[in-house]
Amino acid sequence: MTSSSHTLPEGYDPVTLEVIRMRLDSIVEEMGIAMIRSSGSPVITEAGDFNTALFDPTGRIYAYSDYVQFHIGSGSVAVQNLVKVIEGEQLSPGDAFISNDPHTAGASHPPDTNIISPIFHGDELIGWAQSQAHLVDVGGMTPGGFAPGAHDCYAEALRLPPGVKIFEKGEPVEWVRRILLNNVRVPVLFWNDVRSLVASNNTGIRRLLGTVEEFGLEQFHGYTRLSFQLAEQVVRDRIRQIPDGVYTAEEWTEHNGHVDELYRVACSMTKRDDQITFDFTGSAEQTDGFVNCSYGALVGSVATAVVPILAWDVPFNEGVMTAFDIIAEPGSIVNPRPPAPISNGHLTTGARVSRVVTKLFNDACRASDDATIRERTQGTWADSWTGGISAGNTDDGDYFVLFNMDGGGMGAGAQPDGDGLDCGGMMTQVNNMLPDVEMNEMLYPVLYLWKQLNVESAGHGANRGGLGLRFAWTLHGAQEVTQTVFAPSAQVVADGFGGGLPGGGSGHEVWRQTDVAQAFADGRVPTRDSLGAAERELLANNQASVTIRSGDVLVQWIAGGGGYGDPLLREPDLVAADVRNEYVTDATARSVYGVVVLDGTVDETATHRTRATLREQRLGSAPSVEVSATAGAGSSAPRRDPGGWYVPASGARLGDGDDWHEHAHKVTHVASDRLAEHGVRVRPRAHGHRVLIDEFYSPSCGTLLEACIRVDTDGE
Repeated sequence: MTSSSHTLPEGYDPVTLEVIRMRLDSIVEEMGIAMIRSSGSPVITEAGDFNTALFDPTGRIYAYSDYVQFHIGSGSVAVQNLVKVIEGEQLSPGDAFISNDPHTAGASHPPDTNIISPIFHGDELIGWAQSQAHLVDVGGMTPGGFAPGAHDCYAEALRLPPGVKIFEKGEPVEWVRRILLNNVRVPVLFWNDVRSLVASNNTGIRRLLGTVEEFGLEQFHGYTRLSFQLAEQVVRDRIRQIPDGVYTAEEWTEHNGHVDELYRVACSMTKRDDQITFDFTGSAEQTDGFVNCSYGALVGSVATAVVPILAWDVPFNEGVMTAFDIIAEPGSIVNPRPPAPISNGHLTTGARVSRVVTKLFNDACRASDDATIRERTQGTWADSWTGGISAGNTDDGDYFVLFNMDGGGMGAGAQPDGDGLDCGGMMTQVNNMLPDVEMNEMLYPVLYLWKQLNVESAGHGANRGGLGLRFAWTLHGAQEVTQTVFAPSAQVVADGFGGGLPGGGSGHEVWRQTDVAQAFADGRVPTRDSLGAAERELLANNQASVTIRSGDVLVQWIAGGGGYGDPLLREPDLVAADVRNEYVTDATARSVYGVVVLDGTVDETATHRTRATLREQRLGSAPSVEVSATAGAGSSAPRRDPGGWYVPASGARLGDGDDWHEHAHKVTHVASDRLAEHGVRVRPRAHGHRVLIDEFYSPSCGTLLEACIRVDTDGE
């Protein structure tokens, strides 16, 4: 960071700057607390699927809460579009506007409902309070607002464009309330959540006005403008440390709800001096399935990756995103037009946007001369919300909709200094939370049979990718429910970095006519290995209207994060600890990590011999250069010096051209088959484009330099 980053213009006090900045952050956090305390929905209270923010009159962000980052885009677009729509209309204190339409209001998907309230200081509009949360049901063809069967947006939900006033001068607009509640399945819960969003905004308004009274309006405006400038300056200083150039990457969205096809998410990142442009030209055209990503979700998904990579310690406001431009063709899967369905686009295509931006920055940051920037590389996060929504009547006749927030238990990508977080959530979920088993069982007619780490999901590496979650439940207090499921990362899984292996995928099964009741009657605890079933039905990646009856069991497993560095560079003692803690099996420790574990401890002689054998098997002959005994996680990714490319783990050279890949030993496999050899579960593709894994090894020392997922667009 340059010295100018610490310089304030004359007349500004750094203490006052920080006090106002922290005050704004505290206000948006208090807004979130108000929402949690007034909401009755576990989506808000248990899982934290919401955001709160304050904006200036034009829609620039003053402050944003740390809950769900891709709402940065949807919230900003919602406020900006509202400002345009109601220009010239009379506003009053106590007004509040509601919107949820991805096409016109920027929502991530219809259940993510915005309430936006004007903030007045006297007669002057000084800003907007914005609260957004996932509401359990918003109408449409499928309970819960996710509609795999939809062919257009009209089937997905009641669409609310910007400019719909839900409160006027502090009182509900009764005719609007009646229309809304007539179109949702759980009207009491829906209206209570709307009120909780209004309460959140009212809290923010009171606290912001108190801040303005304390510091004065002119000083408040001056210091918030300065905060914008300083945040932008820090981010631009870091961008300058990345080599200029054009970087390209792609990801693939799976299964649009109707057909098991793959849809390309392509991006070119152009970096010039202190500015970056993300160009998504070349992405697939919009589809008639529910995986299209709204423009608001696109912006938020880019921000999701940008913020932790380049602005990890910068207080978030409008200035953080000023250095980034986004180009997306209208009518594409990342910027669709009506009537494209869109109810799961943020968790499918949007998550792929975050993954592709992460891969672009991995490529760019690894070449930086700045050590801090190089350390922003990481294994790709699973970023796969594996969803399950159950709807039906309890034995008492009460209708319910369970949107199970356990779907947030995906693994995070491994980091340069450690393993990825287990069940860390999507990259966008800064404050990811999983619901208590007891809370779900209290609120809904389900009984959990197991809830544990998914050991088939880890991206193996010198630092291991985080594990996902796996769990199972059976009905308890209901005879039958209709189930909707989606598993966005089943076939094209998260890449590792620098020789780290990809993580595992997601999926669902329904175990039909199990012996769960008999097990309980006999005093046995049902487990994955002991539970008997007449049939184990593997569900499609996206599927609606699945009937689950009493005695059936829904089994769900969630994807893991990519690894970091060659697994043969992992510290043997860490592998032994993983075996003791049952993160990996003895067989995986030996075949993937080359570590022989006996009675919970490392057999050093056998480990040295096994690792040497594995390197020889990789190359088909004995390596000519030895790997350093002290090589660690960061020693896999090739580096460049004046003499060209080299492998830090051994010093072996890789040529002096622009691309080291052409000098590496390359091996290609079908990804699902290859990862199965490593104990990692990935769903095979039955037809269409093959999903491959390309492995690049140093031809001199046998170090795994890169293992990346690739879709074979030429093969069928």
